[in-house]
Amino acid sequence: MIPTPEIFQRIYQQHGHRCPMSTLGGRMGLAALKALDVREGSALSVIFEHGTCAVDGIEVATGCSRTSGSLRVDDFGRHTVVVRSAAGDSVRVSLNAFALATAWEYRTADEAFSAGKGSLSAEEIQHLHEQKETVLQSVLERLWTLPDETLLITEMV
Repeated sequence: MIPTPEIFQRIYQQHGHRCPMSTLGGRMGLAALKALDVREGSALSVIFEHGTCAVDGIEVATGCSRTSGSLRVDDFGRHTVVVRSAAGDSVRVSLNAFALATAWEYRTADEAFSAGKGSLSAEEIQHLHEQKETVLQSVLERLWTLPDETLLITEMV
């Protein structure tokens, strides 16, 4: 088991729980900073095109926030973030199909847990919960460590 990297600890603290989409939001934000060659907290403006858990990851990774107005969510249903630097450079980072399929592995386990627990004993529910947590840990570890090119589509715009 890989220990949770510090950036993702901060994301999960803000988000309230560990999940693949907040993790992917963090990865998107970090990839945008790398592409723009800027640091967290730089003067940036961010638009995310989907109202998902990824927003918290983007906020923590970039230092931008909805409350400050430096991050806006336009819910077009696309897992895409556009980040613009103070210098006027912009990057678009999107999740690819592999990233979404990896996140979906946990969603499937979570749905199976929720659907099955009504008719099971406490012991069986505990076993299902442990299986779900094992899947979550496996998914998160992959999302923390896979190269950007495996999960993301990054393009300067």
